[in-house]
Amino acid sequence: MKKFALLSLIGFVFVSFPASAGSWITAENTNCKLWNPDPDEQQKVRWGGKCKDGKASGDGVAEWYSYQRPPDLCECTFVDGKAEGMGVYRWTDGVTYVGEFKAGVIEGKGFIKYPDNEMYEGDFKNGYPHGWGVQMLPDNTRVMGKFREGAFVPPK
Repeated sequence: MKKFALLSLIGFVFVSFPASAGSWITAENTNCKLWNPDPDEQQKVRWGGKCKDGKASGDGVAEWYSYQRPPDLCECTFVDGKAEGMGVYRWTDGVTYVGEFKAGVIEGKGFIKYPDNEMYEGDFKNGYPHGWGVQMLPDNTRVMGKFREGAFVPPK
């Protein structure tokens, strides 16, 4: 899964779920479909939750995996096969996002933390920090203000 957007500020790399592309994927362990906002041909999913009209529905855990790697976990509420509302996404590389999803994409208020203790808390849109937020770098440098498509917008 191509999950890193290389939009950076002072070396900060944001995890994103871009809203532009996407496709449905059928869970290997059920006939339930889930929306994958950033598909990879080799990616597979297991779904631990209910199905409604052939799509993931309600609270559950989606395990996204490929290339013999341990799975990334999405503990979310699903509506019509897409993550919706509050949820937690944990990548195997140690990145964790806690916050809102809309139509399968990170959007709304949220918090993301990286293994090196870099973090961002604030508004997200289309998978990127967008709006008001606070970024904390590993050296404890704090950047606070407006972000646009993952980049800090310096005050004028």
